[in-house]
Amino acid sequence: MPTDHACQTAAELVAHSLQPLREHLGASPGHGGPADGAAGLLTFLDGLYAELHGALTDWHSTAGARIRDALGLPPPGSEGIVPPARPRPSGWEALNLVRHRSEEILTALSVRSRGEAVGAEELLRRLELVEDALAGALRRLGVPAQESVHYAAELAAATGSLFGMRPAPRPPAPGPPPAPARPQPPAAPFATLPQMSTWSQGGMP
Repeated sequence: MPTDHACQTAAELVAHSLQPLREHLGASPGHGGPADGAAGLLTFLDGLYAELHGALTDWHSTAGARIRDALGLPPPGSEGIVPPARPRPSGWEALNLVRHRSEEILTALSVRSRGEAVGAEELLRRLELVEDALAGALRRLGVPAQESVHYAAELAAATGSLFGMRPAPRPPAPGPPPAPARPQPPAAPFATLPQMSTWSQGGMP
């Protein structure tokens, strides 16, 4: 079962991963605390739980809105409308929710495997399915394709760490596109030098 330390570490990883998403989605800078990370982590855990129960499509339809909520953004189409403040668990309460959901997932996996030990390959495959679905949800929010794949992979890695999974190192986050090369001014036309004077050819008289 995931320990309190594992839950806190995973939440901090997710909070760090959510920071660049704020720039893409126009959210105000956040403090990136455990509550933000726990909200993002719970989004992915709920996707994993939904996949185990054949409801990944339903989760996929709400994942984007949940990520926006984790970043403190209103739902799409509600610009100019101030939504009522919704209570969000903080501190250890948020981490307890993460641990509880993780335990439910392990229980569901055990039931599906008929009491046998849950194989790492099976869990990894399900993590990848949710990762792909989350990347698609981020693309629908307007996050560029390459970035959405990277951020979804980071959330998948943080979620996998709760279950002792150590995925292969991920490539670094894509940087900003290179600035276009500045156009060079056209080269000056080559001018033919005039014929050298007899003074310069033969020296001083």
